[in-house]
Amino acid sequence: MGTILPSATPSSSPSLVLSPTSGTAFTSHGAQLGYLVFNFVSSVVITFINDAVFIKAEFGYPAYLCLNGFVATYMGTEIMRWFSLVEPIKNKVPSLLEPNFLLLVIVVGLSKTLNNASLKHNSMGFYQIFKLLVTPLVVLLEYVMDGTSLSTQRQIWLFWICLCVLLSVHGDTEFSVVGTMWASIWIPIAAIYKVQWSRVRKLYGCSTLSLMHAVMPYAIIGQLFLAPIMDPPGIRNYQWTTEAIILLTLSGLAAFFVTFSGFLVVGNVGPLAHTLLGPLKTGVAILASKFQNDTQYSFVQILGAIGALISLALYTHVTITERQQILFLPHQQYQLVLPLSPDEHGGGEVEHENGIKPIPEAAAKLLHNHIS
Repeated sequence: MGTILPSATPSSSPSLVLSPTSGTAFTSHGAQLGYLVFNFVSSVVITFINDAVFIKAEFGYPAYLCLNGFVATYMGTEIMRWFSLVEPIKNKVPSLLEPNFLLLVIVVGLSKTLNNASLKHNSMGFYQIFKLLVTPLVVLLEYVMDGTSLSTQRQIWLFWICLCVLLSVHGDTEFSVVGTMWASIWIPIAAIYKVQWSRVRKLYGCSTLSLMHAVMPYAIIGQLFLAPIMDPPGIRNYQWTTEAIILLTLSGLAAFFVTFSGFLVVGNVGPLAHTLLGPLKTGVAILASKFQNDTQYSFVQILGAIGALISLALYTHVTITERQQILFLPHQQYQLVLPLSPDEHGGGEVEHENGIKPIPEAAAKLLHNHIS
Protein backbone atom coordinates (compact mmCIF):
# COMPACT_ATOMS: atom_id res chain seq x y z
CA MET A 1 0.00 0.00 0.00
CA GLY A 2 1.35 3.39 -0.90
CA THR A 3 1.27 6.07 1.75
CA ILE A 4 1.61 9.81 1.94
CA LEU A 5 4.16 10.93 4.47
CA PRO A 6 4.32 14.46 5.91
CA SER A 7 7.57 16.38 5.66
CA ALA A 8 9.03 18.21 8.59
CA THR A 9 8.36 21.65 7.11
CA PRO A 10 4.80 22.94 7.32
CA SER A 11 3.41 24.78 4.35
CA SER A 12 0.08 26.15 3.28
CA SER A 13 0.74 24.94 -0.27
CA PRO A 14 1.52 21.22 -0.12
CA SER A 15 3.61 19.57 -2.81
CA LEU A 16 3.77 15.93 -3.81
CA VAL A 17 7.16 14.29 -4.13
CA LEU A 18 6.77 11.04 -6.03
CA SER A 19 8.93 8.02 -5.24
CA PRO A 20 8.57 4.24 -5.35
CA THR A 21 10.29 3.65 -2.04
CA SER A 22 10.24 5.19 1.36
CA GLY A 23 13.98 5.84 1.15
CA THR A 24 13.58 9.01 -0.89
CA ALA A 25 13.26 11.33 2.06
CA PHE A 26 16.51 10.04 3.56
CA THR A 27 18.71 10.10 0.44
CA SER A 28 21.31 12.87 0.49
CA HIS A 29 21.37 15.48 -2.26
CA GLY A 30 24.83 14.30 -3.29
CA ALA A 31 23.60 10.73 -3.73
CA GLN A 32 20.54 11.91 -5.66
CA LEU A 33 22.73 13.94 -8.00
CA GLY A 34 24.97 10.91 -8.46
CA TYR A 35 22.00 8.73 -9.44
CA LEU A 36 20.79 11.34 -11.93
CA VAL A 37 24.24 11.64 -13.52
CA PHE A 38 24.59 7.83 -13.61
CA ASN A 39 21.28 7.45 -15.45
CA PHE A 40 21.94 10.38 -17.76
CA VAL A 41 25.37 9.12 -18.81
CA SER A 42 24.19 5.51 -19.19
CA SER A 43 21.24 6.50 -21.38
CA VAL A 44 23.31 8.69 -23.68
CA VAL A 45 26.32 6.37 -23.86
CA ILE A 46 24.34 3.26 -24.82
CA THR A 47 23.00 5.02 -27.91
CA PHE A 48 26.50 5.81 -29.15
CA ILE A 49 27.83 2.37 -28.23
CA ASN A 50 25.07 0.68 -30.22
CA ASP A 51 25.66 3.11 -33.08
CA ALA A 52 29.35 2.10 -33.02
CA VAL A 53 28.34 -1.58 -33.00
CA PHE A 54 26.47 -1.05 -36.27
CA ILE A 55 29.00 1.25 -37.96
CA LYS A 56 32.49 0.44 -36.62
CA ALA A 57 32.01 -3.25 -35.80
CA GLU A 58 29.70 -3.67 -38.82
CA PHE A 59 27.39 -5.83 -36.69
CA GLY A 60 24.21 -5.41 -38.73
CA TYR A 61 21.95 -7.54 -36.56
CA PRO A 62 19.59 -5.41 -34.41
CA ALA A 63 17.68 -8.38 -32.97
CA TYR A 64 20.84 -10.19 -31.88
CA LEU A 65 22.13 -6.94 -30.37
CA CYS A 66 18.86 -6.79 -28.45
CA LEU A 67 19.38 -10.40 -27.29
CA ASN A 68 22.85 -9.39 -26.08
CA GLY A 69 21.29 -6.67 -23.93
CA PHE A 70 18.63 -9.02 -22.56
CA VAL A 71 21.20 -11.59 -21.45
CA ALA A 72 23.37 -8.93 -19.77
CA THR A 73 20.36 -7.39 -18.02
CA TYR A 74 19.14 -10.74 -16.72
CA MET A 75 22.63 -11.66 -15.49
CA GLY A 76 22.88 -8.31 -13.73
CA THR A 77 19.51 -8.66 -11.98
CA GLU A 78 20.28 -12.31 -11.10
CA ILE A 79 23.57 -11.29 -9.45
CA MET A 80 21.71 -8.59 -7.54
CA ARG A 81 19.16 -11.20 -6.45
CA TRP A 82 21.98 -13.36 -5.03
CA PHE A 83 22.95 -10.42 -2.81
CA SER A 84 19.28 -9.78 -1.88
CA LEU A 85 19.29 -6.46 -3.76
CA VAL A 86 16.38 -7.57 -5.93
CA GLU A 87 13.40 -9.26 -4.32
CA PRO A 88 11.31 -11.75 -6.28
CA ILE A 89 7.71 -10.85 -7.01
CA LYS A 90 5.73 -12.07 -4.01
CA ASN A 91 2.13 -11.02 -4.56
CA LYS A 92 1.57 -13.12 -7.65
CA VAL A 93 3.73 -15.52 -9.63
CA PRO A 94 4.22 -14.16 -13.19
CA SER A 95 2.83 -16.51 -15.81
CA LEU A 96 2.47 -16.46 -19.60
CA LEU A 97 -1.12 -17.54 -18.98
CA GLU A 98 -1.73 -14.03 -17.66
CA PRO A 99 -2.67 -11.94 -20.77
CA ASN A 100 -1.07 -8.73 -19.49
CA PHE A 101 2.23 -10.45 -18.66
CA LEU A 102 2.24 -12.31 -22.00
CA LEU A 103 1.68 -9.08 -23.93
CA LEU A 104 4.51 -7.42 -22.00
CA VAL A 105 6.93 -10.24 -22.85
CA ILE A 106 6.01 -9.94 -26.54
CA VAL A 107 6.35 -6.15 -26.79
CA VAL A 108 9.62 -6.11 -24.80
CA GLY A 109 11.33 -8.14 -27.51
CA LEU A 110 9.69 -6.31 -30.41
CA SER A 111 10.24 -2.82 -28.98
CA LYS A 112 13.95 -3.24 -28.28
CA THR A 113 14.61 -4.93 -31.63
CA LEU A 114 12.75 -2.28 -33.62
CA ASN A 115 14.49 0.45 -31.61
CA ASN A 116 17.87 -0.92 -32.67
CA ALA A 117 16.66 -1.25 -36.27
CA SER A 118 15.57 2.40 -36.26
CA LEU A 119 18.97 3.45 -34.88
CA LYS A 120 20.76 1.36 -37.52
CA HIS A 121 18.87 2.81 -40.52
CA ASN A 122 18.55 6.46 -39.43
CA SER A 123 20.79 9.37 -38.58
CA MET A 124 21.22 10.08 -34.87
CA GLY A 125 19.23 13.30 -35.14
CA PHE A 126 16.28 11.65 -36.91
CA TYR A 127 16.32 8.74 -34.45
CA GLN A 128 16.34 10.98 -31.37
CA ILE A 129 13.68 13.40 -32.58
CA PHE A 130 11.32 10.83 -34.09
CA LYS A 131 11.19 8.86 -30.85
CA LEU A 132 9.63 11.87 -29.10
CA LEU A 133 6.40 10.74 -30.77
CA VAL A 134 6.26 7.91 -28.24
CA THR A 135 4.90 10.32 -25.60
CA PRO A 136 1.74 11.35 -27.52
CA LEU A 137 1.07 7.70 -28.39
CA VAL A 138 1.47 6.65 -24.75
CA VAL A 139 -1.11 9.27 -23.79
CA LEU A 140 -3.47 8.03 -26.51
CA LEU A 141 -3.10 4.41 -25.38
CA GLU A 142 -3.70 5.31 -21.74
CA TYR A 143 -6.88 7.08 -22.80
CA VAL A 144 -8.08 4.09 -24.83
CA MET A 145 -7.04 1.38 -22.35
CA ASP A 146 -7.54 3.10 -18.99
CA GLY A 147 -9.76 6.08 -19.77
CA THR A 148 -7.09 8.54 -18.58
CA SER A 149 -7.91 11.98 -19.96
CA LEU A 150 -5.75 15.07 -20.47
CA SER A 151 -6.19 18.73 -19.67
CA THR A 152 -6.36 21.23 -22.52
CA GLN A 153 -2.88 22.53 -21.74
CA ARG A 154 -1.32 19.08 -22.01
CA GLN A 155 -3.19 18.42 -25.26
CA ILE A 156 -1.82 21.66 -26.73
CA TRP A 157 1.80 20.81 -25.88
CA LEU A 158 1.42 17.28 -27.21
CA PHE A 159 0.13 18.76 -30.47
CA TRP A 160 3.19 21.01 -30.67
CA ILE A 161 5.50 18.05 -30.01
CA CYS A 162 3.99 16.20 -32.97
CA LEU A 163 4.07 19.27 -35.21
CA CYS A 164 7.71 20.11 -34.40
CA VAL A 165 8.81 16.48 -34.88
CA LEU A 166 7.20 16.41 -38.31
CA LEU A 167 8.89 19.74 -39.15
CA SER A 168 12.28 18.40 -38.06
CA VAL A 169 11.83 15.14 -39.99
CA HIS A 170 10.82 17.08 -43.11
CA GLY A 171 14.06 19.07 -42.88
CA ASP A 172 16.30 16.03 -42.33
CA THR A 173 19.15 16.13 -44.84
CA GLU A 174 19.79 12.38 -44.35
CA PHE A 175 16.17 11.25 -44.74
CA SER A 176 15.82 7.50 -45.36
CA VAL A 177 12.62 5.79 -46.51
CA VAL A 178 13.73 2.47 -45.00
CA GLY A 179 14.73 4.17 -41.75
CA THR A 180 11.42 6.02 -41.55
CA MET A 181 9.59 2.74 -42.06
CA TRP A 182 11.44 1.06 -39.18
CA ALA A 183 10.91 4.09 -36.94
CA SER A 184 7.19 4.24 -37.79
CA ILE A 185 6.76 0.57 -36.89
CA TRP A 186 8.76 0.96 -33.69
CA ILE A 187 6.96 4.02 -32.26
CA PRO A 188 3.54 2.37 -31.58
CA ILE A 189 5.20 -0.79 -30.24
CA ALA A 190 7.35 1.34 -27.92
CA ALA A 191 4.23 3.14 -26.68
CA ILE A 192 2.49 -0.17 -25.96
CA TYR A 193 5.62 -1.36 -24.15
CA LYS A 194 5.71 1.69 -21.87
CA VAL A 195 2.00 1.53 -21.05
CA GLN A 196 2.02 -2.24 -20.53
CA TRP A 197 5.12 -2.12 -18.34
CA SER A 198 3.41 0.37 -16.03
CA ARG A 199 0.18 -1.68 -15.96
CA VAL A 200 1.95 -4.98 -15.16
CA ARG A 201 4.17 -3.40 -12.51
CA LYS A 202 1.05 -2.08 -10.77
CA LEU A 203 -0.68 -5.46 -11.22
CA TYR A 204 2.12 -7.30 -9.41
CA GLY A 205 3.00 -4.46 -7.03
CA CYS A 206 6.73 -4.82 -7.68
CA SER A 207 9.78 -2.76 -8.53
CA THR A 208 11.20 -2.27 -12.02
CA LEU A 209 14.17 -4.55 -11.33
CA SER A 210 11.97 -7.32 -9.92
CA LEU A 211 9.73 -7.21 -12.98
CA MET A 212 12.77 -7.08 -15.26
CA HIS A 213 14.17 -10.20 -13.59
CA ALA A 214 10.85 -11.99 -14.14
CA VAL A 215 10.41 -10.89 -17.77
CA MET A 216 13.93 -11.39 -19.13
CA PRO A 217 14.04 -15.23 -19.21
CA TYR A 218 10.91 -15.33 -21.36
CA ALA A 219 12.14 -12.40 -23.47
CA ILE A 220 15.48 -14.16 -24.10
CA ILE A 221 13.74 -17.34 -25.27
CA GLY A 222 11.42 -15.32 -27.49
CA GLN A 223 14.35 -13.37 -28.92
CA LEU A 224 16.15 -16.59 -29.87
CA PHE A 225 13.23 -17.36 -32.18
CA LEU A 226 12.67 -13.75 -33.30
CA ALA A 227 16.26 -12.83 -34.20
CA PRO A 228 16.68 -15.25 -37.15
CA ILE A 229 13.41 -13.97 -38.61
CA MET A 230 14.00 -10.21 -38.21
CA ASP A 231 17.74 -10.02 -38.84
CA PRO A 232 19.43 -10.55 -42.21
CA PRO A 233 21.27 -13.86 -42.73
CA GLY A 234 24.99 -14.14 -42.05
CA ILE A 235 25.36 -14.09 -38.27
CA ARG A 236 27.23 -17.44 -38.36
CA ASN A 237 29.79 -16.00 -40.76
CA TYR A 238 30.31 -12.77 -38.83
CA GLN A 239 33.95 -11.92 -38.11
CA TRP A 240 34.25 -11.73 -34.33
CA THR A 241 37.04 -9.19 -34.04
CA THR A 242 38.37 -7.93 -30.72
CA GLU A 243 36.73 -4.56 -31.37
CA ALA A 244 33.35 -6.21 -32.01
CA ILE A 245 33.54 -8.30 -28.82
CA ILE A 246 34.49 -5.27 -26.73
CA LEU A 247 31.70 -3.12 -28.19
CA LEU A 248 29.08 -5.85 -27.71
CA THR A 249 30.23 -6.38 -24.13
CA LEU A 250 30.00 -2.65 -23.46
CA SER A 251 26.55 -2.58 -25.08
CA GLY A 252 25.32 -5.34 -22.76
CA LEU A 253 26.74 -3.62 -19.68
CA ALA A 254 25.22 -0.31 -20.74
CA ALA A 255 21.82 -1.97 -21.24
CA PHE A 256 21.88 -3.19 -17.64
CA PHE A 257 23.20 0.12 -16.31
CA VAL A 258 20.37 2.03 -18.01
CA THR A 259 17.82 -0.18 -16.23
CA PHE A 260 19.65 -0.15 -12.90
CA SER A 261 20.33 3.60 -12.90
CA GLY A 262 16.71 4.29 -13.88
CA PHE A 263 15.61 2.22 -10.89
CA LEU A 264 17.93 4.21 -8.60
CA VAL A 265 16.58 7.54 -9.88
CA VAL A 266 12.93 6.53 -9.59
CA GLY A 267 13.50 4.94 -6.18
CA ASN A 268 15.66 7.63 -4.56
CA VAL A 269 14.86 10.85 -6.42
CA GLY A 270 11.43 10.29 -8.00
CA PRO A 271 9.84 9.23 -11.28
CA LEU A 272 9.26 12.85 -12.32
CA ALA A 273 13.00 13.53 -12.13
CA HIS A 274 13.52 10.51 -14.37
CA THR A 275 10.97 11.93 -16.81
CA LEU A 276 12.59 15.36 -16.79
CA LEU A 277 15.91 13.83 -17.86
CA GLY A 278 14.31 12.74 -21.16
CA PRO A 279 14.48 16.02 -23.09
CA LEU A 280 18.00 16.68 -21.77
CA LYS A 281 19.22 13.24 -22.92
CA THR A 282 17.76 13.80 -26.37
CA GLY A 283 19.28 17.25 -26.75
CA VAL A 284 22.74 16.14 -25.62
CA ALA A 285 22.66 13.06 -27.89
CA ILE A 286 21.80 15.23 -30.91
CA LEU A 287 24.58 17.73 -30.14
CA ALA A 288 27.09 14.98 -29.42
CA SER A 289 26.34 13.26 -32.74
CA LYS A 290 27.11 16.50 -34.58
CA PHE A 291 30.59 16.74 -33.06
CA GLN A 292 31.38 13.00 -33.03
CA ASN A 293 30.08 12.03 -36.47
CA ASP A 294 30.14 15.49 -38.09
CA THR A 295 26.38 15.14 -38.65
CA GLN A 296 24.94 17.98 -40.72
CA TYR A 297 21.59 19.46 -39.63
CA SER A 298 19.50 21.79 -41.76
CA PHE A 299 18.03 24.97 -40.27
CA VAL A 300 14.51 23.53 -40.46
CA GLN A 301 15.61 20.35 -38.70
CA ILE A 302 17.29 22.31 -35.89
CA LEU A 303 14.24 24.57 -35.54
CA GLY A 304 11.91 21.58 -35.33
CA ALA A 305 14.16 19.79 -32.83
CA ILE A 306 14.34 22.84 -30.54
CA GLY A 307 10.57 23.31 -30.77
CA ALA A 308 9.93 19.64 -29.96
CA LEU A 309 12.26 19.65 -26.94
CA ILE A 310 10.76 22.88 -25.57
CA SER A 311 7.24 21.52 -26.07
CA LEU A 312 8.16 18.29 -24.29
CA ALA A 313 9.69 20.23 -21.39
CA LEU A 314 6.56 22.39 -21.06
CA TYR A 315 4.32 19.31 -21.30
CA THR A 316 6.31 17.76 -18.45
CA HIS A 317 6.07 20.98 -16.41
CA VAL A 318 2.28 21.10 -16.83
CA THR A 319 2.02 17.40 -15.93
CA ILE A 320 4.00 17.93 -12.72
CA THR A 321 1.87 20.94 -11.77
CA GLU A 322 -1.35 19.00 -12.31
CA ARG A 323 -0.10 16.04 -10.27
CA GLN A 324 0.74 18.36 -7.39
CA GLN A 325 -2.85 19.62 -7.42
CA ILE A 326 -4.49 16.19 -7.42
CA LEU A 327 -4.67 15.96 -3.65
CA PHE A 328 -4.87 19.08 -1.46
CA LEU A 329 -3.94 18.48 2.17
CA PRO A 330 -3.62 21.88 3.90
CA HIS A 331 -0.97 23.08 6.39
CA GLN A 332 1.58 20.34 5.67
CA GLN A 333 3.79 19.05 2.92
CA TYR A 334 3.25 15.42 2.06
CA GLN A 335 5.42 12.92 0.30
CA LEU A 336 3.77 10.28 -1.83
CA VAL A 337 5.54 6.94 -1.57
CA LEU A 338 5.01 4.54 -4.45
CA PRO A 339 3.66 2.15 -5.40
CA LEU A 340 0.32 3.62 -4.52
CA SER A 341 -2.63 1.36 -5.24
CA PRO A 342 -6.22 1.75 -4.07
CA ASP A 343 -7.10 -0.58 -1.22
CA GLU A 344 -9.82 -3.20 -1.44
CA HIS A 345 -12.45 -0.58 -0.66
CA GLY A 346 -11.21 1.76 -3.38
CA GLY A 347 -9.49 4.30 -1.13
CA GLY A 348 -5.96 4.84 0.12
CA GLU A 349 -4.18 5.86 3.31
CA VAL A 350 -2.50 8.97 4.67
CA GLU A 351 0.07 8.56 7.44
CA HIS A 352 0.85 11.45 9.75
CA GLU A 353 1.36 12.20 13.43
CA ASN A 354 -2.22 11.27 14.33
CA GLY A 355 -1.94 7.83 12.77
CA ILE A 356 -3.16 6.22 9.55
CA LYS A 357 -6.14 7.93 7.98
CA PRO A 358 -7.99 6.99 4.79
CA ILE A 359 -8.15 9.21 1.73
CA PRO A 360 -11.21 9.23 -0.52
CA GLU A 361 -11.60 6.67 -3.29
CA ALA A 362 -11.59 9.38 -5.98
CA ALA A 363 -8.31 10.82 -4.72
CA ALA A 364 -6.67 7.40 -4.49
CA LYS A 365 -7.72 6.53 -8.04
CA LEU A 366 -6.51 9.88 -9.38
CA LEU A 367 -3.12 9.42 -7.76
CA HIS A 368 -2.91 5.82 -8.88
CA ASN A 369 -3.79 6.64 -12.52
CA HIS A 370 -1.43 9.61 -12.79
CA ILE A 371 1.66 7.71 -11.66
CA SER A 372 3.69 5.60 -14.08
